[in-house]
Amino acid sequence: MEELILKHALLNAIEHNGKANANAVLGKILAEDESLKKNIPEVMQTVQKIILQINAMKIEEQKKKIDELGVVTVKKKVKEEYELSELPDAQIGKIITAFPPEPSKYPHIGHAKAALLNFLYAKKYKGKFILRFEDSNPELAKKEYYDAVLDGLKWIEIKWDKLDYLSNHITQYYKTIEKFLTNGFAYVCTCKQEIVKAKRAKGEECVHRLQDVKVNLKLWKKMLRSFPEAKATVRLKIDMKSPNTTMRDPAIARIITTPHPRTKRKFRVWPVYDFGTVMLDVWEKTTHRVRSKEFEIRKDLQHYIHNLLGVKPPITIEIGRFEICGTPTKGRVIREMIKQKQITGWDDPRLTTLIALKRRGFLPEALQEFLISTGVTKAEGILEWEAVEAVNRKHVDKIANRFFAVVNPVKIKIVGSPKIKFVKAHVHPDFPKRGFRKIPVDVNSIFVEKEDFEKFENKDAVLMYLETVKLDSVSKFVTKEARYEDPKIHWVSNPNVKVKIFFPDGKIRIVLAEPSIKKTKVGQIIQFVRVGFCRVDKIGREILLYYTHK
Repeated sequence: MEELILKHALLNAIEHNGKANANAVLGKILAEDESLKKNIPEVMQTVQKIILQINAMKIEEQKKKIDELGVVTVKKKVKEEYELSELPDAQIGKIITAFPPEPSKYPHIGHAKAALLNFLYAKKYKGKFILRFEDSNPELAKKEYYDAVLDGLKWIEIKWDKLDYLSNHITQYYKTIEKFLTNGFAYVCTCKQEIVKAKRAKGEECVHRLQDVKVNLKLWKKMLRSFPEAKATVRLKIDMKSPNTTMRDPAIARIITTPHPRTKRKFRVWPVYDFGTVMLDVWEKTTHRVRSKEFEIRKDLQHYIHNLLGVKPPITIEIGRFEICGTPTKGRVIREMIKQKQITGWDDPRLTTLIALKRRGFLPEALQEFLISTGVTKAEGILEWEAVEAVNRKHVDKIANRFFAVVNPVKIKIVGSPKIKFVKAHVHPDFPKRGFRKIPVDVNSIFVEKEDFEKFENKDAVLMYLETVKLDSVSKFVTKEARYEDPKIHWVSNPNVKVKIFFPDGKIRIVLAEPSIKKTKVGQIIQFVRVGFCRVDKIGREILLYYTHK
């Protein structure tokens, strides 16, 4: 907890000229670790204590400290180009990489990075990339989440050579467990979970640790057939005194009677993560894995299991997690937010799930470029949305046709103007071959942005593609040619169309848009000039767009 507080206190201090704010830091750590909510007063005490130390430092010392923690802060810029580093012991045509999602939530941008790197490394060395679902928890696995992973990775243009499921290998797991029990590598423990937890914390051996092989095999058969849930687990016999607590006789299989979305009630004993992932690496002959550094602590245990099997473990490259400021990524947090109606769903524009990014109008090629640019490094990254948006903007600007829309309309009337029924405007000024669109003009009903009206009132302003006026509620047509310094503002006239825009803050605003917006198609990315890029979500009686970014 103290390390988590220290990280966010330093980040907050650096962002605010060396002075961290306790409430802001508390909010960040509670969002990252929800379990701390159980004892907020004690947590806040520790926060205030650490902040006193941090705020007493010079900002150079704070930056040095954050570097020591291995946290990289990136506000807007990421590297323009990034080449994948060489994989150790990689031979052309012989490497096999894997990405192993658990189908317990929708994939987010962090999952996409791990999947992309494994895919690109396999491609670089002309090897194979395996997508495998580690679906060993029937209580969390859902068909909806399997589909979300498949759809999300396809959308971001990741291709796999093989699709596998842990749930396809259960009988193989059972054979390996029996072998471990027979060889004395493991035992069946029937202690209550709280007793197991307490003994592991103290480094004390379980009473079942030395029981006879025959007893273990008899209990194993009971696990497969009749033991109630949580009555027994299979534990590896390693070292209860190990300083690495993951090595203190960890469980490798437990009973879960909840029906599985793929195998229904066929199996009732399921492998635990470390055992599950190691065996799939063995059976699939995985040679290299790029994965989040949070799994680094599991390496000793996973290598131990490989050694028991007499198999060389794959080479793992750990990468630091990165997050977008203020965006939740934990499945349990997002599920609760959906339940409490704090967000609209997994595709809410405030999330970094792939489905949300797609719906907002981020392009797969832009996300690939962004993810590669964040590098293969253990350093953690705290990124602003602008970092992703900057890369996406380069890609989306070329394809987005232009339209006018006014978010906060102020009505003006133009007097002394030549009679004009419509004006022609470029569909995209950089690509004149795309042609023109017609914008209707009614000089008695012109709508401009409230901000523009207040800023340029009683001054000359150019209504784009239309004319120069002295801006007022009754604006006068100006016959002189527009000067370079005259502000150019967008506008909408009558007739117009009411359009709903779903903004990233979760609010839906109704704006006035030019009628040609009705000719767009669902999924099309457009730009409302001076407002921002949007993705068309619905076209018909109701027109709904998702705001992408400026």
